[in-house]
Amino acid sequence: MENTSKLSPVSDRDISYYQRRNQNRLFETVTSFFAEEAERLEISKKDICTAIRRDPASITRLLSTPNNVTADTISSFLLSLGAEMDYRVVRFSERAPANEMHPLIERVLTPKVEHKQKPRSKQAFESIRTSVGSSNPVLEPQT
Repeated sequence: MENTSKLSPVSDRDISYYQRRNQNRLFETVTSFFAEEAERLEISKKDICTAIRRDPASITRLLSTPNNVTADTISSFLLSLGAEMDYRVVRFSERAPANEMHPLIERVLTPKVEHKQKPRSKQAFESIRTSVGSSNPVLEPQT
């Protein structure tokens, strides 16, 4: 049976990578927001558990490690904080290119395009020698 899909197959490795990446982004977003709101409103995890009628262990799990929580759990959690998620889908082709190297480092490491120089004449300096007792090089013309 031939593949009739209009989309290229996605590797299991890529599927797993993007699932974990999404999970980590969600975790970071939710925990950062909770930390800010907990400080601003002077609330605790216990206050949230009471507000949404959840077991304290579920909130501890939510805020402890990136895990496979449901959209409903996150919705209830954020609702107790007077917030909700704002989602946006971004095509890979529309993302800004990754900045993998600082521009200054890139400038140092990227080879410069050298302009061809005219060959030196036969009267050009032939060698460099160091004067006795001196670290300054002395150029000696060819004779």
